[in-house]
Amino acid sequence: MKEKKIIIITAILNFISASLKLALGLVFSFSTLIADSIQSFIDFLTDILSLVANKIGKKRSNKTYPFGYGQVYYLSNLFTGILLFLIGLFIVYQVFMFKNKFTPNLFILIALLLVLILKGFVISLLNRYAKSTKNELLIESYKESKTDFISTCVVILVLIITFFEKYVPILAHVDKIGSICIALYIFYTSIKMIISNIRGILINDEENDDIKETIKKGLEQSKNFKINDIKIIKMSYYYSVFLKIDVNNNIKIKEYLKIEKKIKQQIRNMNKQIKFIDVEPI
Repeated sequence: MKEKKIIIITAILNFISASLKLALGLVFSFSTLIADSIQSFIDFLTDILSLVANKIGKKRSNKTYPFGYGQVYYLSNLFTGILLFLIGLFIVYQVFMFKNKFTPNLFILIALLLVLILKGFVISLLNRYAKSTKNELLIESYKESKTDFISTCVVILVLIITFFEKYVPILAHVDKIGSICIALYIFYTSIKMIISNIRGILINDEENDDIKETIKKGLEQSKNFKINDIKIIKMSYYYSVFLKIDVNNNIKIKEYLKIEKKIKQQIRNMNKQIKFIDVEPI
């Protein structure tokens, strides 16, 4: 199954999960669950942005963008980070403005357990294909879904605690405390995303010696050309390879194009994270 189909499936499941959480939170005035549902919607939005970024990011390099379109991944994640930070502010706002009193019941607990099972399926699906394909987009989606799973577990814990409010009066504010905790975690995640992706936009790093050696060993047996220079640049999840080769001056264009096509195919087979390959004859 291709990464696009996996992300579409997980996006649909994340939307269902987020919608169910939001509906339950509003109907039962459960502040912590409303906060968690907002985070789940961000998980869904991230899946959509991943699809768009993946399509744009795979475009070939050109004169305007000689290193390819890899920075679109940084921009996509930066946008998500900023949005997350604003969502965190909104959660803090609704904690103090949301005046309705939450009354715990078994129905909402059962519903949340079903949501947990749904998220568990999403995590299992992403983990399976992320490991087999080593696709960075799937790996990132897996991490985000895992975070959402843990957040839902926290909500269930808060819900269970609220059942004991009538016995321990101090627990009356546990719902608001749960919302604040989710907001703080969102602030932490968003700031980390913003800093790392701004760095990625400003700095083109890094040379990867392991990939460089793999390419050298994989191509050294070729008789039609010799490697002159290799440059590796990481662009978000993927790598760009810029290869200079020495070829016979008398070689025909048709023959060279066949060699170039074969080189690109060989390099892609060596590492699935290599998406952009430029071959320059010397």
